[in-house]
Amino acid sequence: MTRRTRQIVAAVLAPLALLVALLAWGVSSPPGSSPDEDYHMGSIWCANGPIDGRCETTGDETTRELPGDVVQAAACFAFHSGQAATCPLDESSMVPTIRGNWLDNGYPPVFYAVMSTFVGPDLSVSIIVMRSFNALLYVGVLVALFFLLPLRMRHLLVWGALVAIVPLGTFLIPSVNPSSWSILQASGLWLATWGFFQQTGKRKIGLAALAVLLMVIGAGARSDSAAYGVLAVAVAVVLGWRKDKRFLLELILPVALVAIAAGLFLTSGQSGVLTAETERTQGLYSLIVANLQLLPGLWTGALGSWGLGWFDTPLPPLVWTTSVAVAVAVAFWGLKKGTPRKWLALAGVSAGLIVVPLYILVREGLLVGTGVQPRYVYPMMIIFAGVALVGTRRATLSMSRMQLAILATGLTVANSLALHINMRRYITGLDGTGVNLDRDAEWWWNTPISPMTVWIGGSMAFAIALAVFAWLAWSEKKTEQIAITTPTAV
Repeated sequence: MTRRTRQIVAAVLAPLALLVALLAWGVSSPPGSSPDEDYHMGSIWCANGPIDGRCETTGDETTRELPGDVVQAAACFAFHSGQAATCPLDESSMVPTIRGNWLDNGYPPVFYAVMSTFVGPDLSVSIIVMRSFNALLYVGVLVALFFLLPLRMRHLLVWGALVAIVPLGTFLIPSVNPSSWSILQASGLWLATWGFFQQTGKRKIGLAALAVLLMVIGAGARSDSAAYGVLAVAVAVVLGWRKDKRFLLELILPVALVAIAAGLFLTSGQSGVLTAETERTQGLYSLIVANLQLLPGLWTGALGSWGLGWFDTPLPPLVWTTSVAVAVAVAFWGLKKGTPRKWLALAGVSAGLIVVPLYILVREGLLVGTGVQPRYVYPMMIIFAGVALVGTRRATLSMSRMQLAILATGLTVANSLALHINMRRYITGLDGTGVNLDRDAEWWWNTPISPMTVWIGGSMAFAIALAVFAWLAWSEKKTEQIAITTPTAV
């Protein structure tokens, strides 16, 4: 197979397989299954203001009336891992709730406004469409970014996106949780901005447009993503710095991106975290020391040591130890090469991973395990993984075929096991046992596609996406070796 044919096959098969894998995760759990999803669904249904039969006002400004199934979606199973998703839902009447963004504008409005366009009369259909849209958005934006980036930077995008995606990324990307867009921003913004400094012509314009889109996506979903977006832009500026007049002109883009982040940050009630005063129950020094010792728990939590959903879906050590091992191994492997710019950028991201959660925890007088969740720092982990690989020239990262196979197999197994457990938790509750998810099913979507079909299809699709990338990376390395060793005519 020629190099051109391999590239075409990979360009079609890998994104399609990844999309199918994410869609499988998108239907692996019922409405209300992601963290605080009752709040996010209420915010989506009310994003366009009062609408009869969808979001109605009451005499109390803090309360809205929403369809009963939206309010009650997770009422019976949240925090109860043995309970299947068989909540009795009232679909015929409006039910009051205070769970929504109208109360304090805690989240920026963009994510909720976009998701609200998919609200329909059927809750299940609406949620599946939203989750599918976010999966397609993730894959589509990263594919566009891949082809706009210089060749030498493309493997950074793929490795950075995949190395830490299991299980929190695969669970949250195809969800109606705003963290879905935060993950997308973290995966692409720093590369889009850095690539803008490197490219010329139409690709330069395309990367600028993608950078703006990614900043709006992230900062428009969560206020902390506005800060992470600024961090990503700073990383790109450090990596792309040049001493010429043209670069000074190009800095208009980073300045514009920071302005967008600031504007969206100020639309969120969470911006008050910078100045809010709270009473601490422990001394400042002891609180800092205690949290520093516990802080790695947040990082491993994003890779599976914390449960999925409402933290009520614990995953076995095989999942999170594999994910942690793969992420650490790849990042550590990338540290063998670098420049002062890389070390400066990496130091900035590392500082963010420590200072940001520590500041919030100490400010609020809390310890790791309360207040700050792994998904809050997860975007910075994605940026860290990508920046750690800067300086590597090949898609293989100069690893052997065996090393690539071990990494791909490890992530495949971790993803498949996490997907199975997540489905089991809602189909029968975790008190159910056995590999066959179809047996004794208490909950499933109203569709002829069975749970086992989704699990097998999703697991195989993820395996195919990883296998295609490993195959293409190794083929490219082999092609380079042949080109180097083949004598040329004199």
